[in-house]
Amino acid sequence: MRSSFVAACAISFVLVCSAATTPRALAAVYGDGGGLLSIPSNDSLAHCPSSCGDVDDIAYPFGIGPGCFREGFELKCNTSTKTPKLYMKDCTTQILYVGDDDLWAPMHFNITMKPGTDIVGHMGRPARHDPGTTGPGPRKGVTISQRNTFYIIGCNIDVTLFEYGTRDAVGYCVSRCDGEKVPTEGPCNGKGCCSIKLSRDLRGFRSTLVQVDATAAQSYQLQLRHGVMAFMSYNDYYVDNATDLFLSWTNTSNIQEALVQFAIMDQPSCEIARMKNTSYACSTGSNCLNMSSGGYTYYNPKRKEHCRRSCGNMAIPFPFGLEEGCFASERFRLNCTTGNITLFNPRDARYNVTDVSIEEGTMVVSNLLNDTEYGGEDIISQVYGGAEIKWAVANLTCDAAVKKDATYACRSIHSNCLNVTHGNIFMGYRCKCLPGFRGNPYIQDGCEGITTGISCGIGSIIIALGAIILANKWKKSIKRELEEHASRKIRAYSWNN
Repeated sequence: MRSSFVAACAISFVLVCSAATTPRALAAVYGDGGGLLSIPSNDSLAHCPSSCGDVDDIAYPFGIGPGCFREGFELKCNTSTKTPKLYMKDCTTQILYVGDDDLWAPMHFNITMKPGTDIVGHMGRPARHDPGTTGPGPRKGVTISQRNTFYIIGCNIDVTLFEYGTRDAVGYCVSRCDGEKVPTEGPCNGKGCCSIKLSRDLRGFRSTLVQVDATAAQSYQLQLRHGVMAFMSYNDYYVDNATDLFLSWTNTSNIQEALVQFAIMDQPSCEIARMKNTSYACSTGSNCLNMSSGGYTYYNPKRKEHCRRSCGNMAIPFPFGLEEGCFASERFRLNCTTGNITLFNPRDARYNVTDVSIEEGTMVVSNLLNDTEYGGEDIISQVYGGAEIKWAVANLTCDAAVKKDATYACRSIHSNCLNVTHGNIFMGYRCKCLPGFRGNPYIQDGCEGITTGISCGIGSIIIALGAIILANKWKKSIKRELEEHASRKIRAYSWNN
């Protein structure tokens, strides 16, 4: 007996990229969805809520309430629960974090598979028996990042992942079990767990799960008390170590969410968007970038003048920065505490940054304890050992990035582009000075030549070696003359005797 499961995942809203507000005070213009199409002033946004439950730093273009969000960016704060939860306006998808150009959203399903039934699941809703339903289609501007991985925990299951609304297969994997033995540890390598790494950004996904041996699979699932778990996650850790999934697989609250990216969609391209000054979303000092999924986003390759370039004894090199206009994008923003501690705030954590290397493309971070000597700032309470993490400028290949001149990060003419990977995972690109040059490739004329210094050094070495050789020859010559002089004396003495 074969049974199949179909999981359809899509986000029913238009996402647009982060756009810093400007001081221009214009008459408010609203779209059909009640969102702003004009540029708001900071004063007009002062009343807008900046948090909902555990989600902080909600900022324009996202917003809660009238006059607080750009068209397509409305959020809803559900206060009926003990802890308020943040959701999109027209979807039951919960949002756990709002970034400058991405969102973090849970995408997971617990499914009880029964022979002869089709099950359709929608993100944010429990899976249900409804073979005729495929769920809402995705909206323009939303992409599920290719940095995510799709996981399946189950027994004797064939899995195929498709892009939503198409027949394009993204990947295929197989999960098998050793008889009725339930895996308890090990990697996600096809034994009780399999995974599909996304090869491209998706506007949505749909998966088919087919049991090839229903009897054995049901026996396995009874031991798990449930059926199959399927989820999309940014974390590739489970590929090498799925032990946590096997031991507590139904506790989806411990699974890292999926990364969702977005672009501004009220105009189809940067060129057209720039023509509409009253609604152009990118602030002064930033650049517009056309997205492959449509719409536009931004990266600022030029820092403003007179930026603060250090925190205590630690240098802050661009594209990182401390102040508005001094970092290339929000992901490179650092904070300097009153105690001269440099903080990096990804998602819901705060890390102490002890070193940033432009040359190696790394950052050394560690967690901090709460401590009143740091000016009472809210610092995460957990402490881990220092960790070196890689970073990339943007999730683009070098070939793709160099074609986008306005936002290409490698600004020095003596620099080149490097694709960045973590294991088998592609992260994006970064920049590096050419051999014979050193400095910062992210700023104009930032890579300076070191060939002159090397030549001088080599010249000094040659001169020094020459002096040593001449001295040795001179010593040998003197020694030889003394020996010959002594020899003549001896011969003379012998002759005279």
